[in-house]
Order: sequence, then C-alpha cells, then structure tokens
Amino acid sequence: MPYNEEELLKLPLEEKIRLAEAIWESIDEDELPAAEHEIQIARERYEMYLKNPEAGIPWEEVKKQLFAKYGL
Repeated sequence: MPYNEEELLKLPLEEKIRLAEAIWESIDEDELPAAEHEIQIARERYEMYLKNPEAGIPWEEVKKQLFAKYGL
C-alpha cells in the first residue's frame, strides 16, 4: 500500500498519534528483534549455566515458589 510520508507528517497531532498506535499494535511482539542488553543478559546466563548446570532450578519448582509467595 503506497503512502506519502511527507503528507502523513502534516496530519494533526491526534491523527498522528492514532496512526502510530494502530501501526504499533499491528506488530507481533515475537517479530521484534531482541535489544542488545537482552542478548547480553542471555549470554551471561548461558555462560553461568555452562559453568554450573546443576545450580539451576526446574521451571516447575520456580512456579511452585511463585505461587507460594505471591499466590499467582
């Protein structure tokens, strides 16, 4: 669908906000690229796991602890 960016930028503020929200809501979160800080955290956690894989807690235990603590 063709659009004219110059014309879009001339729209009234309210219309630009509505259009920006509509565009943002149309994006599937799973399609967004990971931020660099998120990638770094994942790398650090993976390295920690490689150094000591027995230190982790199974997901079922984590869920159990969260339910007990927060009633989730």
